[in-house]
Amino acid sequence: MKIVIPAADLHIGGGCKVLVDIAGALTNRGHEVEVVIPQTATVKYSIPCKLTVVPKLDKAYIPYGDIILPNFYTTFQSAFEAWPEQTVRLSLGFEPLWVPNREAALWTYAQNVPVISISSWLDQQIYDHVGRRSTIVSLGIDPLVFRPQGPRMKPLQSQKSGKVILYIARDRDDYALKGFDDFYACMEIIKNEYAGDYVVYLICPDGEISLGELYIPERIFYPINEHEMAKLYRTADVFVASSWFEAFSLPPLEAMACGTPVVTTNSGGVMDFCSHMDSAYVTKPRDPRGLAQGICAVLSDRHLAEKLALGGKAAAARLTKARFERNIVNVLEDIFENR
Repeated sequence: MKIVIPAADLHIGGGCKVLVDIAGALTNRGHEVEVVIPQTATVKYSIPCKLTVVPKLDKAYIPYGDIILPNFYTTFQSAFEAWPEQTVRLSLGFEPLWVPNREAALWTYAQNVPVISISSWLDQQIYDHVGRRSTIVSLGIDPLVFRPQGPRMKPLQSQKSGKVILYIARDRDDYALKGFDDFYACMEIIKNEYAGDYVVYLICPDGEISLGELYIPERIFYPINEHEMAKLYRTADVFVASSWFEAFSLPPLEAMACGTPVVTTNSGGVMDFCSHMDSAYVTKPRDPRGLAQGICAVLSDRHLAEKLALGGKAAAARLTKARFERNIVNVLEDIFENR
């Protein structure tokens, strides 16, 4: 079959990477795949199939496919208008929770087309808002990349020995829902209440973001691939995730696979693989005090850190990239064959 994937952009980010992985999995299974992007889009990945650049993602420029796979509310309408019977709604996040045009986003879930989601939480959001169920296909990680054994990031000569707190810092304006302000407030608590030596490693995909006036030891990183991310995970004593809500969230799972204890908010999709005090330390969203307590607990209690690391590795072992790719291709094939 032929699958057309319209994408507004292919920048560095979890959702875009998932689309590239899906395209690769379908291509490897022997299907014809065409990714369609507007001329304003950026492409930060090696695309494993045909890539077509069009003036804009309008219905006139969406080519025919046995399946059209829009994956964001802004790409759905043109695909649905062009090929309504071929459209399958892939949901990588519940857009009505954060986009300006909430009603337009909700409309894309209410149409009579198959829906694929990536977590139990996301499926429930869709059901609660429009009364429709989706087919859940959980994401996964590559265990050959994200594993406990392997290279680690070397400390600076000037860096004191101490614990490493790892955090992905997203722009506080464009990605407020990632909770950087909560992490900032959390680290202010850590500064005042944690007695041990530590350094914060900040991964900054959107340009340099600092903890600034807190004046605590920090290093900024701009990893360019999964292998560099894995080195950072393996170096850390704790990985922290502070999102308000997430459809799935790969970074905590990647950290778990690397044997790093995770402190995360109960942001939704993470609960498909996070169990409090078993595979992760889980706190409420928008609760800096809770995050700080979790970080202090992991850094201060070796037995707890070891327990979370073991539980995290076991959880990550169940959710592999190969499993995701096999399942998503099977679901799309079933939709095509049973339509």
